[in-house]
Amino acid sequence: MVKLPKEMQKKEKARPRRPQKVVKREGTSQFSSRQMRRKMKQQGIDLEQIEAERVIIEQPHQTLVIEEPEIVLMKQGGQEIYQIIGNAEPMEPEQVIPLQKEEGLESKGSPEETELKPTITEEDIMLVAAQSKVDKKEAEAALIETNGDIAKAILLLKNRI
Repeated sequence: MVKLPKEMQKKEKARPRRPQKVVKREGTSQFSSRQMRRKMKQQGIDLEQIEAERVIIEQPHQTLVIEEPEIVLMKQGGQEIYQIIGNAEPMEPEQVIPLQKEEGLESKGSPEETELKPTITEEDIMLVAAQSKVDKKEAEAALIETNGDIAKAILLLKNRI
């Protein structure tokens, strides 16, 4: 066999090829799950799996109860989107029974009645007073107003000045 000169070899390689038909399978995504997560991350979408025993959707005439749901929280642009997957059972609002986690625990009232008070330590007051350059009484008042959040209290006092 005779070897072709280099100029002719290049022309042989550069010859256009006939495009091959791409066979796309139905029902499958063109991205793998890892690629899909990366693309969503680039677009600013965060996904988070939420563990739950049941979801209750209350409507005026009935209540939907989804036992053992799969819940995915998608966060994008300051909005939260909950995707709930499961079988919903319609019930009357009176039929819904609250879940009891552990027996022997006595309910001390509804969550609205029991108010959690923040624990504000002397160190927190001193830190807020030093950072915002105010006295202890103002720092303590700001901590109470912000429910014990030190950063919010400092910003609140700095913005007042």
